Amino acid sequence: MKKLLLSSLALSVLAGCSSGVDEDNLKSVERALNIRHLCIKASTRSAPDNFVEALKTSLANKRISSEAMKNDGKDCEYILIANAKGNRQLIARAKFTVINAKTKSEVGVVGYKRRGDEKERAKQTGLQGQTDLMVNQLFKNY
Repeated sequence: MKKLLLSSLALSVLAGCSSGVDEDNLKSVERALNIRHLCIKASTRSAPDNFVEALKTSLANKRISSEAMKNDGKDCEYILIANAKGNRQLIARAKFTVINAKTKSEVGVVGYKRRGDEKERAKQTGLQGQTDLMVNQLFKNY
């Protein structure tokens, strides 16, 4: 019984490491919020080329429209703060945080690190696959 428990625990730890998503830094957005539009505030200085476009495509696949945040975001109910670092083609590390603009409260967060098996998967799926993975985890209840 102990061997079965230890082996299943080891497999779950390995699966978490290989997915790229930082399970310790994951809080999915609740379905009850019914978010249909986000303003994006992205840090693109060290992000891959086309990062924001890939992020918008991933959100659109979840039926969530998005736009770049203008000025102070007074017109935005929810804001997606996206920080990513990597090379010109792929993300090495990223963190997406969704906040309620009125209450300034965090309603969802996902972290990502390209390591382990995720390195090979990222090479195959590219930037769009990486943003899809993060958005799918952030909005897994949608």
